Amino acid sequence: MNPAQQLQLLVDLPDGWSSRIDIKRTTNGRYAGVAELNLRGLRRGVLVFMQQPTLEAALQRVRLRASQFARERLVPQDAPSKRGARPA
Repeated sequence: MNPAQQLQLLVDLPDGWSSRIDIKRTTNGRYAGVAELNLRGLRRGVLVFMQQPTLEAALQRVRLRASQFARERLVPQDAPSKRGARPA
């Protein structure tokens, strides 16, 4: 991929999620972009990723963050968050 060239990818994720990823190679040779997250065709969020050293690293970062985003949305809204839960 040449500098300033843009690549668009469609990625299927677990549980009905998918992502359209727009990646650009910056002038300093790193990769950055935006990933639109969709659940069963409906837009649910956008992730921005910056300054990844390789295209593969950028894709891994997007997959990791998208999976985390999707997992958080699958937790029932009325259940206490695992992050904020305290032992009884």
